[in-house]
Amino acid sequence: MPAMTSVIVSQGSFASDDPYDLINSNLTVVNLLREEGYPPEQLPAAARASYWVDFYRAQMSNGGFPQLVYNARWDATVVAEIEAGLALMGAAEHLALFRTLAARVAALPADELAAFLRSNLFGPNPTRDLLRDDAYFALARQHDLVAIGHAFLRGLPDLRVLSIDDMFAALEQVLGRPIAR
Repeated sequence: MPAMTSVIVSQGSFASDDPYDLINSNLTVVNLLREEGYPPEQLPAAARASYWVDFYRAQMSNGGFPQLVYNARWDATVVAEIEAGLALMGAAEHLALFRTLAARVAALPADELAAFLRSNLFGPNPTRDLLRDDAYFALARQHDLVAIGHAFLRGLPDLRVLSIDDMFAALEQVLGRPIAR
């Protein structure tokens, strides 16, 4: 399969007044390609950045850093994608916080991290409590990742804004086969 060279989003999301619609359009494309077996490393770096930074934002907004660690299983690829995405998007403050929090995980003994990932996130959980940090919430009010992500996608020089039918045609070309609708 050929490497995808441009981020593809829908015309409706690009025209929408809701900034999250553009991010969600990219998420939909990435998820569709993943479901179709497209190798994630062949996605454009910008598509991956938007995808993983939104995953970070959603986890942090919902349950904070412990939830991110738990739901990502602190997978090295996911951690690297989040870090690279924050850097590519120019979210320097969020990147600095992420690195600070990641250092906490790195400082955990391996058996403690493994036990945390096997545990129930809710209820008594001393490792979860150790990883908790509310700095994200204040930072997110000053540096909104939805606004940053929206501006990032809109500013891509090779962003492809297509009708739904043209999106499917472009994605089928990338996959080299039809997509069942």
